[in-house]
Amino acid sequence: MSLPPADLDLFYRYFHISGMGHCSGGPGAWNIGQVYNADPSSFEPEDNVLLAMVRWVEVGVAPEYVRGTKYVNDTAAKGVEFRRRHCKFPARNVYLGPGNYTNEAAWKCVLDLGSM
Repeated sequence: MSLPPADLDLFYRYFHISGMGHCSGGPGAWNIGQVYNADPSSFEPEDNVLLAMVRWVEVGVAPEYVRGTKYVNDTAAKGVEFRRRHCKFPARNVYLGPGNYTNEAAWKCVLDLGSM
C-alpha cells in the first residue's frame, strides 16, 4: 500500500506474537484469546484479539498491544506462567530487565526503525 505505519493505523494493525507456533502453542505467551479456556481474563479486550477488534469497530478504541498468556503446561487450569504484551508493528518486544523473562514489566515495545 506504500503507506507509512501512522496512516495504516487508521484501519490496519499487525501484532507479531513472539513465541507462538502456527495459530497456537509454543514457548511464548501465545494465548491471545483464540483458544477457549476457563481463564476469565481472556474475555478482556487487552487479552483477546477478537474482542479487541470488536471494541475497535464498535467503540472506536484501537488496540495498541495484544497481551498474550502462557499457561503452566499450556493448561489454563494449572495457572498463568507469564504474560507479555505483543507490540503493534513496527515496534517489537525487547527484554530490558530487570528481573526474570517471565516479568511482564521487563519487556518493552521498542520502535524497530529497520522495519519501516
